[in-house]
Amino acid sequence: MRIGLLSDVHANLFALQAAIARLRAEGVDAWICAGDLVGYGPHPNECVETIAELGPTCVAGNHELMLLDALPVTRAGWLARRTIAWTRDVVRPDVRTYLADLPYTATAAGVAVAHGSPGDPEEYVRTEERAAELLRPVPAGQLLVLGHTHRPWLTGADTGTAFPVDAPPRSATVPLTADEPYLVNPGSVGQSREREPVPRARFALLDLARAEVRFFAEPYDAAATRAALRARRLPPDTVHVRPGRVAATARRVRRLVHQAAHRP
Repeated sequence: MRIGLLSDVHANLFALQAAIARLRAEGVDAWICAGDLVGYGPHPNECVETIAELGPTCVAGNHELMLLDALPVTRAGWLARRTIAWTRDVVRPDVRTYLADLPYTATAAGVAVAHGSPGDPEEYVRTEERAAELLRPVPAGQLLVLGHTHRPWLTGADTGTAFPVDAPPRSATVPLTADEPYLVNPGSVGQSREREPVPRARFALLDLARAEVRFFAEPYDAAATRAALRARRLPPDTVHVRPGRVAATARRVRRLVHQAAHRP
């Protein structure tokens, strides 16, 4: 069985379409989505509709839960608070119902799925030590799929990080063994958080027969996403949040400019 792994779509329709097209070209039997279908991006209804049509095993992310008032927005950053407020105003009733029905955790084909962690959709799982803790109840040879960090990652309970070792390449295929469980994060489809200047859609393909995970970094029409954000009077930065002090300072300046330009 070949399973397409998606996470953190964040209402970025053009990135989602690129991810689905690439995975379909590779051959996919089933789909798993680790949450955050909405938030940040300009196409929440269209993205939820597109995901729902795949018939995936899908869990709720923290952005869904903030939208539904199941989590407070006070711990979220400015971009998240701004776009969640806008999303609440535009999301359709049927889309809201679909999101409200999503579970916090799920299992498909022996693969466990959650957003942040199985016990906390807001937890950022970034260390091998924390991953090993979460993998203790997972049988050898099986996987735990998480999202939330927006960074692609594969780590074994015993051997540690297998991908990425340093900077993640454009794509990579990583073999799995039956000797240990693994945590896999496919990265973010819709909101890059990388130093590279060009946004790419991140996702993965789990091949259970071959016992491997293939990571992808697919180009898409980010300019069209930014144009859609501007048309909706949303900050165009939401499509690609580059780390580092210089990038953070530039975002603060652009945020102040955006707020001033759209002050009533």
